Amino acid sequence: MGLLRASVSVPETAGATYSVVVLAGEVDATNSDELYGVLDSVVTQQPRLLIVDMSELSFMDSTGLRMLLRSSRSLDQQGGVLALAAPQISVARVLQLTRADQLIPVYESVADAIADA
Repeated sequence: MGLLRASVSVPETAGATYSVVVLAGEVDATNSDELYGVLDSVVTQQPRLLIVDMSELSFMDSTGLRMLLRSSRSLDQQGGVLALAAPQISVARVLQLTRADQLIPVYESVADAIADA
């Protein structure tokens, strides 16, 4: 059973068009619905860019990946982009093996994702 902690931040600067969701712990079948709930609550606010900071996420299985892809598709339909930042090696490997990194942009850091927006 994985433990997931998630926090959402929206910059207070005027004209900011992105939100950041920081994930920590693990995402698996026991908590992927929780992940989707967090992401969906941000997607409904229609940010132009939603950055998922994965630097503290140590594990993600296919159910977590499915929730990311679902959120990415929803945001895309609204004209926004979901981006992943700083995945740890094990999570990056899942993204590469499934080719999800071809569907969702992956950056080395949150700052890189913001700079590319």
